[in-house]
Amino acid sequence: MVNFQLKHNLLITIFIIAIIFAMWLLMKALSYSFSELQKNTDPVLTQNEEVSKEVSYMEKIDNFALQEFGMDNQLSRFVKAKNYFHFKNSPALLLEPEVTTYDVKGNKDYVLTAERADYLDSGEIKFKGKVNIRSGSGITHKMKTRELLVSTKTDDLISNKKVTYLGENLKIVSQGMHMQTKEDKMKLTGKAVIKQDSGQKIVTKNIYIDQSNGQKHYYSKYDTTYLAQEDTIYSKGMDLDMQKEIMQLLGKVKILQNSGTKIDTQDLTVDQSNDGDVYRTKEKIHYQSKLADIRAIGMHYDTKKRKIKLTGGVIGSYE
Repeated sequence: MVNFQLKHNLLITIFIIAIIFAMWLLMKALSYSFSELQKNTDPVLTQNEEVSKEVSYMEKIDNFALQEFGMDNQLSRFVKAKNYFHFKNSPALLLEPEVTTYDVKGNKDYVLTAERADYLDSGEIKFKGKVNIRSGSGITHKMKTRELLVSTKTDDLISNKKVTYLGENLKIVSQGMHMQTKEDKMKLTGKAVIKQDSGQKIVTKNIYIDQSNGQKHYYSKYDTTYLAQEDTIYSKGMDLDMQKEIMQLLGKVKILQNSGTKIDTQDLTVDQSNDGDVYRTKEKIHYQSKLADIRAIGMHYDTKKRKIKLTGGVIGSYE
């Protein structure tokens, strides 16, 4: 009797263990299936910072393309994207969009590409991430921004968010951007910092960019601070020609050296073409160091060699 009871309890225990094992296998299988389902789900929703993961798109179109026509029934804009996603309560999402605008003669105004964009109900397109702008004349602008709006009325490109403009041998960070595409003129708005590959910094405001006729021309009419390795220079504006590697610091100029020396002048030329700054001016100079107080008309200062030449009726006192 005891053996029979023992066998009965053993069978029940084995049966329970078998059920638990079967349930474990089922849970593992379901977990694997769910994991695979997540892998196979389109990753677009996780990339869209504006839409919650729990919200599903209502419509998806691959190889999206759309032609837009003006009042005269002439093609004004062509929009295409790798993927188009339509959401219920959020703007449509374009992945790898390309927008081409056309002038009244049917010629390309510019082509704009980016990582992604929101396509608004108003017809305006808000680009995000890395943005490339190529004008009809062949000029290319590269930048990164959280938001770049294409206006439907003027085709101007506008951003009120931080913009990082990627130029040749420099990078500019500004608080916004406005580009008049029909005139191929760009303005980086608000406080702007130019970081040159050679290590110098230029801090100013409202920088205009002109690349017409092969130029690489950056200029501002606002107070400017130039930060070099040994010097800090203050001026009333700047004009930087990266083609010639020449910068003009405009108006009243003050040079403060790490040694404590001060140089007051105006309209200073900074020549960056020979692997080092050379300061030149033909204007009045007031040079003040711990040992000397000198006035002159004209200066040539090689910062790499740390040699300064003052010219034109030099008058000074020494301690």
